[in-house]
Amino acid sequence: MRRIFILFVLAVLCSCSKNERLVYDLDMHDIYYPIVTETRDSLFVSLLTADKILTTTVDVKLLGDVLRSPARFKVEVVKEKTNAVEGVHYEKLPDYYDFPAGEFVYKMPINLLKGDEGITEKPVSLTLRLVGTSDLGIAYKDRSEIRLVIADMLKMPEGTGYYGDMTAFKSLFGDYSRKKHTMIIELTGHDFWDGNYGNYGGSRGIYYEKDYYISFARKLYKIITEDEIEDENGNVMQGWMVP
Repeated sequence: MRRIFILFVLAVLCSCSKNERLVYDLDMHDIYYPIVTETRDSLFVSLLTADKILTTTVDVKLLGDVLRSPARFKVEVVKEKTNAVEGVHYEKLPDYYDFPAGEFVYKMPINLLKGDEGITEKPVSLTLRLVGTSDLGIAYKDRSEIRLVIADMLKMPEGTGYYGDMTAFKSLFGDYSRKKHTMIIELTGHDFWDGNYGNYGGSRGIYYEKDYYISFARKLYKIITEDEIEDENGNVMQGWMVP
């Protein structure tokens, strides 16, 4: 009986020790890219609707308690993983960004430049790495880099699973065509991945913005079914089951 009691006490002590290690110090403030996961490391950004400069945003999340005052962090371009050119595809990054007080997520702005004819045919990549400072550390090394895929062209939605972009597109707009895609951009004023609309700015995919797009889907249905509009292949676009 005494032996059982001793084992029980040891188990409790070990449990407490583990729990103490799991408690996050409220004075610790670390950051990471929440969109980066084991299966995703990039964010597509379309310049189709931009004039000359598009300010896109990338979510940076705080791990720990909210800040009592703004804190600085740094972002660097990972040159070996980047073929975008500063001054051609993006503006020089600031020396530091300021994470605001009282917030868990900061929408970090990046200014992208329109004008390079090359990205109308093939995208370029801009990889950004979070760099810790005395104010803010890095929460997860494997979530400290994100790759921005920058293009000035239509990108066909991909993914046919339940949450896939193409699945969500078809549930909203019917069969895909480049002409229909262009008409949606004209209706909304932005592409699916422009980053400044709905719940997540398209960063998590079309499925997560379906509520936002329903009214536009109904407008597009009315336009297409009230006239004969041909797609890029000369086929007349047909109606579909609108949400």
